[in-house]
Amino acid sequence: MTIWREYQEAGLQVWGIASNEPTNVLMNFRENLGITFPILEDPDGSVFAQYSMSMGLPTAAYPQDWIVGSDGKVAYINNHYEPAQIISVIESEL
Repeated sequence: MTIWREYQEAGLQVWGIASNEPTNVLMNFRENLGITFPILEDPDGSVFAQYSMSMGLPTAAYPQDWIVGSDGKVAYINNHYEPAQIISVIESEL
């Protein structure tokens, strides 16, 4: 199941952010994984720098899953893909 497609009609929006990656690397990544949701470019890492200071993660390991609730506050953050937890948070936020 693709989580974002399952909940897209309920209002879930998904974006990826690629920090410090050249556009051609990002495009190859998208194609190889078949990603269809938007991936925003952060070529100089400024977005990453703003959030890395406040991250609740012990490392800056990728991938990182963040869920921002309808109130604009971070409701979930993890650097391990745990679909059951993600679905639980999404359902409580929608």
